[in-house]
Amino acid sequence: MKVAIFGGSFNPVHNDHIKIANRLVEELSLDKLFIVPTFVAPHKQGEEVISGEHRLQMLKIAFEGCDKIEVCDYELKKGGISYSYQTVEHFKHTLSLEKLYFIVGSDMLENFPTWKYPERILKSSSLVLVERKNGESCDEQSILKINSLFNASVTRVKVFGETVSSTKIRVYQALGLPLSNLVPSAVESYILNNSLYKQNELYSYVERALPQKRRVHVAGVILTATSLAKKLGADVKKAEISALLHDIAKYENPDNFSDFKLPSETPEDIVHQYLGEYIARIKLGVLDEDVLTAIKYHTTGRPQMSLLEKIIYVADIIEPSRMFLGVEQLREEIKKDFFQGFKICLEEIVDFLLKSGKEVYPLTLDALNYYK
Repeated sequence: MKVAIFGGSFNPVHNDHIKIANRLVEELSLDKLFIVPTFVAPHKQGEEVISGEHRLQMLKIAFEGCDKIEVCDYELKKGGISYSYQTVEHFKHTLSLEKLYFIVGSDMLENFPTWKYPERILKSSSLVLVERKNGESCDEQSILKINSLFNASVTRVKVFGETVSSTKIRVYQALGLPLSNLVPSAVESYILNNSLYKQNELYSYVERALPQKRRVHVAGVILTATSLAKKLGADVKKAEISALLHDIAKYENPDNFSDFKLPSETPEDIVHQYLGEYIARIKLGVLDEDVLTAIKYHTTGRPQMSLLEKIIYVADIIEPSRMFLGVEQLREEIKKDFFQGFKICLEEIVDFLLKSGKEVYPLTLDALNYYK
């Protein structure tokens, strides 16, 4: 009997999880694929995760009628931190298996040697890497490292196409954006009927203040900024709030705010960064100066920007819905070296404005000269 374990938070399950699961069954010729939601993942301690019961029910809805796929509540019933070595050994000892596979993604594989008792996982199972992108160099390095440390091979299963993340679904739901292309319709109904992933008043304000197209952009900035913050060791929560609020004044008239003072000779397309900082501070009660400053200069930049300011500035330019010529190259530069990529972003913005015959805001020129 050939069995695989596909674990994760599934917070919530989405279309890519379903695509991956079906591909695994086919590619590995599995008799059974167990979907195992974690109670508390070791690498996600402290993160907000909805109840195991909700996640379990959504998984059951998503995989209903899949004969070779079974949702298992072992880790939820066990409680505590969900260590993979315990789950693998449970399945190995409980079932009579010809082969047991343990499924990992690129990020999981990269950190695998730091897991609790990785050698016990490899003693009871074989690793299967799900590749969701072409040519991931980190995958090659991680595989070589596991071969060297544990004398173990890694099977690779490719699942390409548009990638979805549970984080994206949670952000979309919090901003009142449709989930129809991200999760099965029955799962979307479950989320809506149970009011899952609704966020705080700041999200509610943004949902009311911005049209859907702009909220898609805001969602992209949140996802990009928080990902960069994690990678660079910045405060992820501050990155989230700054990204969430960066465009709140996009459709506001500054004349409606009697106490607001706009810097002289500010071009119309820059007004929203200053007014946004004012609204966040005065109307929404945001007191964090780091966040307020990141909002205030997210369009123009400035000399001596903090890391958070740079993250929001870059995320606003390269978030996934941006489709201008050269954006893919910018994304690659940021991936290779964030700080060099940040400078390139400044250069590209100034170059674009000059070629368009537009005046470059003095603060942006000051930023470019400072960082060059």
